[in-house]
Amino acid sequence: MVATIPNVRNGAMTGKRYIESLRDGREVWLDGKRVDDVTTHPAFKDMVQALADVYDLQNSDQYRDEMTYVDPESGVRTSLSWLLPESREDSARKRRNSQLWHMLTWGQLGRSPDILAPFVCNMVPRRELFSSFKNPNCDFGENILNYYRYCRDNDLFLTHALGDPQVDRSTQPQNEKRAVPEDEEIALHVVEETPEGVIVSGGKQLSTAAMHSNETYVSLSATFFARNDPRFVLAFSIPTNSKGLKILCREPVGRWFGTWGHPLQMLDEQDCMLFFERVLVPWDRLFFLYESPARVFAFAGPSGADVNYAGWANLERALYRFRLLTAVATMVAEAIGVIEYREVASKLGEMAANCEMLRLAMDGFEHSSHKMSGTPSGPITVWVPQTTRRMTELLREICGSGIVMQPSEADLANPELRPYLERFMRGKDVDVEYKSRLFRLAHDLGMSSFGMRQDIYEYWHSGDPSRNRINLLRAYDQSDITDRIKELISKPLPHGETP
Repeated sequence: MVATIPNVRNGAMTGKRYIESLRDGREVWLDGKRVDDVTTHPAFKDMVQALADVYDLQNSDQYRDEMTYVDPESGVRTSLSWLLPESREDSARKRRNSQLWHMLTWGQLGRSPDILAPFVCNMVPRRELFSSFKNPNCDFGENILNYYRYCRDNDLFLTHALGDPQVDRSTQPQNEKRAVPEDEEIALHVVEETPEGVIVSGGKQLSTAAMHSNETYVSLSATFFARNDPRFVLAFSIPTNSKGLKILCREPVGRWFGTWGHPLQMLDEQDCMLFFERVLVPWDRLFFLYESPARVFAFAGPSGADVNYAGWANLERALYRFRLLTAVATMVAEAIGVIEYREVASKLGEMAANCEMLRLAMDGFEHSSHKMSGTPSGPITVWVPQTTRRMTELLREICGSGIVMQPSEADLANPELRPYLERFMRGKDVDVEYKSRLFRLAHDLGMSSFGMRQDIYEYWHSGDPSRNRINLLRAYDQSDITDRIKELISKPLPHGETP
């Protein structure tokens, strides 16, 4: 097997190095045109710069010790996202790193660089199991370890793609094999083996932040993993600029007209379709191939979430997002003088309760975690998606019609309009500038196309919510109480005397 993974150690990513890494000839399409440079295109440049800023902060005197570590194996200082925890203290350090990533990006990035690192980390302690998937061309366990070291030593940004394109799913019930063979025109599969690797073709959705990533990790969706044909069973990771990989971006939600302020819409991380047209996947970048899906998922878990090294990235993002929604809703209620209304205070209390429920659950996870293991986050993957929609609904209800109508910065600066704005659009003890900008922030979170995208993303982020609830039920041990109930009803229940 010819090694294709570079033997380089650049250490923790910096803003400058990250921006330069994206100028690699990747094939990105937006609105019918190929994008020459994602770092300068108006639809992408703000997001690229936001990530570059955080990369610089992780190397700053203020955050270096909280966001990076010197790896004892390589001697390279890199991101704590890539740390394999050996203790609860290590887990706490990873949690703090995730807190900072999401604090610095306002809890709006479902695919920050801190999110996908655990997908690779998860496989490292199981590499011997992956080695049991025999292939004469490579050792999958060895591939995993080498790839982990490469990502760790260079602090690479990964995206992933798991699902089949949403074309015709009527022939494949969830978690079951298709009633007919897989469609070779649609689903990603191996079309040829070569001495260098396998050639793959097909499509994948939905790959968030693909145009911003260094590497693209591809595997199977937990909902549609059952395959008839082994050619459709594979997992790998390749450079995002790989020849034959086309990236189609959705309509941006971060661009707007005029001077209405939108402070969060610069954090449009994009979502993409991936089209593979005879893409070469080198042998040393494959993690499994042609295996029984049931066997693969028994080893690897449906998405790696079961050993997500405390899964802090996703949990901390959800918590910061909940706290932000609650704080904005509270400030809005104060700004329009309704915080003492019983109904409004009750809604704010519900939002605060959700924040505390999630925080307490996370504290419990941290203190119950064990060496080289993750947290039992399954219940949270059920609770967060259904709760996040409730949180944005409560924000909209508290804002009322004000979330729809607010003046722009140009309106505020117009001397003819300003007296009317001060008279009719101010708040309770706050001027029109404060109120309009606060409501614009609420608009970003609860009403804009950006906010609606966030809602949809959070709902589907952990996969099909119904599937997750079913899997939770199947794994939920109720034997202790059901045994007591069975014993209770095994004989006549206590009853009164018969007259």
